[in-house]
Amino acid sequence: MGVIETRRARRRRPGRSSVPRGSDPRVIRTRAAVIGAAQELFLSRGFAGTTMDDIAAAAGLTKRTLYNNFPDKNALFTEIVTAVIAQAETFAQGLHEELAGTTAADLVPRLHDLGERLALGILRPEVVTLRRLVIGESREFPSLAAEYFDRAPGQVLEALASAFARLGADGLLRVDQPRLAAAHFAYLVAGESLDRAVLVGTPPSKATLRVHARAGVETFLARYAAPRRRRTPAS
Repeated sequence: MGVIETRRARRRRPGRSSVPRGSDPRVIRTRAAVIGAAQELFLSRGFAGTTMDDIAAAAGLTKRTLYNNFPDKNALFTEIVTAVIAQAETFAQGLHEELAGTTAADLVPRLHDLGERLALGILRPEVVTLRRLVIGESREFPSLAAEYFDRAPGQVLEALASAFARLGADGLLRVDQPRLAAAHFAYLVAGESLDRAVLVGTPPSKATLRVHARAGVETFLARYAAPRRRRTPAS
């Protein structure tokens, strides 16, 4: 009997260890359901007004399954914020290389492409939802709100500032204060739309965002483009 049980155990071991828990499709689906339910409840009821029981019920899970994935509301809220921070950091890191090698001939189209992608990224529904959550709970989670700003919009602004400083050194932009130029660029392409989405909860359509972003880039170029580029029509 002992030999048979040992053989069965040996046969079972590869199956149990071949798929790490974090990459198990069932775990991924479960965590996604929990995060989706928590975002909706936190936004509609607030952090204090939402219980782990509420989240489990909304996600269609047992409390045991919920607690197996997240020990408490704080951990769940932090997970939600951290996930979007990671996306923003990836975008910011790409900016360091994206505008490298820009020439006078491709400055305008590159900035238009960047402005459009920045606006569409900032106005993603999950990002808008997160901003509303962080703003609503900033008193309870002041350090998390500060971390979100520093590592998400803050890093994007720093990356833009670095890129604009290089473009200024290359004579393509007139930039005395790169950080201010970065703030102008970001708000011109997405600021008004983001304010509306955060306060009202309904972001503009993608087509509208593209139009606003294009106009924002043109306004940015009217202020910051080097003299020889100021009258160049957008491609």
